[in-house]
Amino acid sequence: MLVAFCGGHQPAYGYVCDPQGLPACGKDRLLGGTMAQEKILIVDDEVVVAEDIRRQLRSLGYTVVGVVSSGSDAVHQAGAHRPDLILMDVKLKGPIDGIDAARTIHAQYGIPVIYLTAFSDEDTLERARRTLPLAYLIKPFVSSDLRAALELALFRHRVSRIAEQRGRWLDAVVHSMGDAVVTVDPLGRVTLLNPAAEELTGWSQADALGKAIQDVMVILDPMERTPIPHPALHTLATQHPSQSKARSVLLVDRRGEERLMCDRTTVIQDERGEASGVVLVFRPAV
Repeated sequence: MLVAFCGGHQPAYGYVCDPQGLPACGKDRLLGGTMAQEKILIVDDEVVVAEDIRRQLRSLGYTVVGVVSSGSDAVHQAGAHRPDLILMDVKLKGPIDGIDAARTIHAQYGIPVIYLTAFSDEDTLERARRTLPLAYLIKPFVSSDLRAALELALFRHRVSRIAEQRGRWLDAVVHSMGDAVVTVDPLGRVTLLNPAAEELTGWSQADALGKAIQDVMVILDPMERTPIPHPALHTLATQHPSQSKARSVLLVDRRGEERLMCDRTTVIQDERGEASGVVLVFRPAV
């Protein structure tokens, strides 16, 4: 039996299978073609079970880099071999069980884990969930369950790594921009200030995070010198998906200094097309 944890901090159970018992996302071996030669570490203190898993993995085309029976050996071998995935029995003899070992391995090496266990009680599942495994195989399981769990876990891990890499690229781009960039959440609270925005507003990102945007960036009409609707809050209220025209505004920073700026706002949309935040870009008015 396979229990699949579906991403994020709120795991869900189950996944979609085709008639052959393969996950829909795994059947076509997405993101890189065949999964053959992926390196797997087996951690199980039942010798017969571990050997059977090794045999099944080899028949599926995976490379088994080791079979260990304790949590401490699992941590050591994970660091030595850097496998692509670990099959980890929850109940291991010794001071470090499978869940503790998985937590250490994830923190040190970021290697994904599939739990193996004969125990499916809620307490065990809840403790396992906190380590964010990619799947949970209940013993005894058949080869199709093992294959599905491996393909699903490796696929999700690859997608997660791509997303993390894109996030790092985007962060580097935003922080290297000469324009001031500020982002807010749907409630108008600051979620990011790049270095240019920190200099412009007089606020550090650490101090500004979670504060109302109108408190961090005071905007005035440049002619009347009176407060105007904040562009971020106006954009959130109208839910307009496209960029607004750049306009001149008077920005008052934390020190009380005034600067004539051009601002532009863009809605951040979620997968349902609803506004999940706003990006503001400011540059000196010409």
